[in-house]
Amino acid sequence: MSNSTSGLAAFAAKNYLDAFKLLKPIAERGDAEAQCIVANMYHLGLGLERDVLEAVKWYKKSAQQGYGVASNNLAEIFAIGDRGIATDRTKAEKWYQKAKEQRFLHCRNPPIS
Repeated sequence: MSNSTSGLAAFAAKNYLDAFKLLKPIAERGDAEAQCIVANMYHLGLGLERDVLEAVKWYKKSAQQGYGVASNNLAEIFAIGDRGIATDRTKAEKWYQKAKEQRFLHCRNPPIS
């Protein structure tokens, strides 16, 4: 089983410490899915201290590679604001639009009222 597969399995099993140890190096090598999962772990504090600024960094790396989940998650952070991130409707709309372009089908429509 590859580290990626093992990391995803650990994440699904909520074994976040193992998932992070396995997925972070893969994320650092540029894998968009691993980057999004690492971001999610920072964003929600899954197995790590919650760090929204670090989450945004990883979500952006993933989103810039076309990973729609990451773009949507960025949009949500900017839509509502979150620890150290001010609400920014312009950025939120940009990332919702990007998520739609990346075929993420579950983003808000219209993005923000």
